Amino acid sequence: MVNTKMRGLTAAQLVADMGPGWNLGNSLESEYNETYWGNPATTKEMIDKIAAKGFKTLRVPVRWDDSYSNPSNYTIKTEFMDRVETVVNYGLQNGMYVIINVHHNDLQTMVSTDGSVKQRVKDELIAIWKQVGNRFKDYGDYLIFETINEPRYQEDWNGNTAFYECVNEYNEASRAAMRGTGGNNSSRLIMMPTYAASSDSTKISIWKKLAADDMIAVSIHAYLPYDFAFDGKGHSNWTESDYYDLSAVFLRLNSTFIKKGLPVVIGEFGATGKDNVADREKFAKAYATFAKKYKMPCVWWDNNLFGTGAEMFGIFDRTSLNFVYGGIADAIINVYKSNTDDDDDDDTNPPLFKGASTATNWAQAVTAPTSRYGGRLDPSIIKQGGYFYIEYSGTKDQVELIFQSLSGGNNWCKIPMSESGSIDGHYYAKYSYDNCVKAFGSDFENLLDIIHVGATDKPVTVYLLSYNHK
Repeated sequence: MVNTKMRGLTAAQLVADMGPGWNLGNSLESEYNETYWGNPATTKEMIDKIAAKGFKTLRVPVRWDDSYSNPSNYTIKTEFMDRVETVVNYGLQNGMYVIINVHHNDLQTMVSTDGSVKQRVKDELIAIWKQVGNRFKDYGDYLIFETINEPRYQEDWNGNTAFYECVNEYNEASRAAMRGTGGNNSSRLIMMPTYAASSDSTKISIWKKLAADDMIAVSIHAYLPYDFAFDGKGHSNWTESDYYDLSAVFLRLNSTFIKKGLPVVIGEFGATGKDNVADREKFAKAYATFAKKYKMPCVWWDNNLFGTGAEMFGIFDRTSLNFVYGGIADAIINVYKSNTDDDDDDDTNPPLFKGASTATNWAQAVTAPTSRYGGRLDPSIIKQGGYFYIEYSGTKDQVELIFQSLSGGNNWCKIPMSESGSIDGHYYAKYSYDNCVKAFGSDFENLLDIIHVGATDKPVTVYLLSYNHK
């Protein structure tokens, strides 16, 4: 029996309740049929095991265009729609949230500036979502729609502003078609991605809703840090630097979306196997901890592939119905089960730089962009009473902190030191919030783009740059 209840939750409340999730990857979105990419047909027993483990959200990627009875008008075969509904119900019957989308349709790589191409894609998205919407419009709010998976131009993962705007148009065409089917779809949560579902600062800054609709969440995929999580030839040990880089991603999403009332769903994440199970568990725990802090669900990409190398994201064996890497699953799930209070507003920022970098003769030892430019510092956490902190060696007081704005502020501004001293064999320098304001201007948090640490005419080696709260 279909659960038709709509609980009246806001988008943020619903997203916060989704918790840890798992992707049914490489199945209903595979070419030609559900088993073409080597996975067994999905069974209720599989999803029962996923739910019993503690996952609260099931993402079901779906490819529709290999199941058209009439490709000219994008009519979906009844038997395929029935199959999707059956799998959706496997999750819903376990009390899980279930996400369905448009995944690997040819249109996924047809982001374009060509008007005729854009209209063709919109027509197909509208046709799909009218049919899907009508089939599921009586379902309750545990069912979630996602407009399109990782939209991009061919295999261009960087794109440009025009492409980013095109994705906004595709999202809106899909959203309007869903809402137009009525029923519970009038207030169902809809996930809408950035270009390629990327968390890059340039892409997320262009994402926007083109209609007034409060039941929207931003859809993000983040296999980050890339060298550890996705690159099969990258490093295999989870490092402190990886942790800080990941922290910066969540700070960026928080400042761009969460603080503006737009919830975020991490619809795909994972770390490929490199004979590094313990490190992947550390990654999973850190990832879930950041996601939970900002009330984001994170949904592990499981393609049922095991071993080492690129894209070996499997943790649950769908043939034996056993968790091969149950520790990774537990690392994610246990974070969300924890009663630790993550509701405080203490946005502790990671170091902007930690290592050892030397400069001489007025050169820069460290160049650290803010989160607007892909760096670690979220300017929104710079608060009165705090200070920038530099730890270095060389000659005492012969280090410089320089602010740069590329967005209309002071282009190159030296900040006066407010305190200096020595610690653990190194020197340190502090630069108070008030000194930053006096030198750069009262709006420096909004216009600060890049931070430099440099030498004077005396060489320095910089070990640490951070922003600290008192």
